Amino acid sequence: MSENNERMLREEISAAVNEKDYTIAVTKAEQMAGYFEEIGDSEKAKEAWMEAAKLFLEWSQNQRDNKTHKNSAKSMVHAADIFGNLGVEREAAQAIDLAAQDLALAGDEYIVWKQPVGAGVCYSAAAILYVLVSQEEKAHQVINQVKTRVDALRHDSAANAMMDLPLQLIYAKNQLDIQLLNNVKTMIYSSLIPALTNSGLSEFTSYIERTVLGVESYINATQKYPILEYEVKMKGEVQVDEAFDIQVMVKNSGEDTAHNIELEMVPKKEVTIVREFSKLKATEIPPGSAVALTWRCIVKSEHLIEETQQINLSARLSFSDSKGLQQTLTVSPIAFSTMSTKEQDQLGMELKVLKDNIQKYKENLLPIAEKAGEKVVSKIFDIIAQLIDQAEGFVGAGAVQDAKAWNKLLQLILELINDIPNQIEIDKE
Repeated sequence: MSENNERMLREEISAAVNEKDYTIAVTKAEQMAGYFEEIGDSEKAKEAWMEAAKLFLEWSQNQRDNKTHKNSAKSMVHAADIFGNLGVEREAAQAIDLAAQDLALAGDEYIVWKQPVGAGVCYSAAAILYVLVSQEEKAHQVINQVKTRVDALRHDSAANAMMDLPLQLIYAKNQLDIQLLNNVKTMIYSSLIPALTNSGLSEFTSYIERTVLGVESYINATQKYPILEYEVKMKGEVQVDEAFDIQVMVKNSGEDTAHNIELEMVPKKEVTIVREFSKLKATEIPPGSAVALTWRCIVKSEHLIEETQQINLSARLSFSDSKGLQQTLTVSPIAFSTMSTKEQDQLGMELKVLKDNIQKYKENLLPIAEKAGEKVVSKIFDIIAQLIDQAEGFVGAGAVQDAKAWNKLLQLILELINDIPNQIEIDKE
């Protein structure tokens, strides 16, 4: 675009404004701004866009003077679009404020035309736009005006439903009620936004959506939630046919009180609850507090395939926050192994025999140790080396648990052997 062409465009814009032909004026201004963007002249592009925004403001005032408030509101939105794109947030907010004012007046016009739904759309959208620019008092004024003065609107259920939306939106924001907000959001997307399009007000859709997202972000950033953590406390081995306790310590590490806490064991045929019920309850857990929920259980031998058996349980922990929003956590694993009294008795007998044998071996070893002490000690460590080889064999075969048990036992043996010099006094010659 040459300087002559630019000068001609400016003259055409000026002439269009003089003729009150703002359609031509804003089109030419946007055309000029687009050209400067194409050639990379950001400074002139910004100036041209600012001129286009001011033309929309003038156009809006002209439409307002002519009592066509629906159109003046739309012109204000176009100005807000430009201010927003340029990052001039204060002017954008002022334009939306004025657009909301014009929409409310457009609602009055719809009442005169006996179109209550159109009026409801304008009033509802106006109130929501006031929420967007943090003018909730003005939003309440619009709502109260409709409820107290406009009889025609009160008798139309669809129009009434529109007016409930901004009221519930404000309530959800102030009460930090995300559940209510989700319900309002559904209604806005299913009723208000389609109605805006049908009324020729689709320009406002993005601002209505922006308001909902803003309220949602505010609630999520401000809302305090309970956060429940749990710890299972019980024996690792339990006796078959004898009662035992499973305790779940539940702590609230969040910032909101947890209500209606329920801990329910997932049924398993091997485990029978003999005290209380499968579902344990607590009324509330304040932040930083904890409760202990305990089942008294029994594993009956008649329900086991083998007397020694690994059992894994789980439970469901459910609770709600102060707003009634429910959550459910899975408590898992609750793991233990069973041990029968028969097996315990058998182990006791085997240990008794082992102790007797140790005494016999000791009696046999002592006379030899007196004559060949060094050889006896060497032989003992050879035996320990064989045990280590056995443990390494478990590792190589993938028998990790057996290897762990042998490793612990060998470490204990070595610690005891290492302490022998401290336990025996040798006379110095």
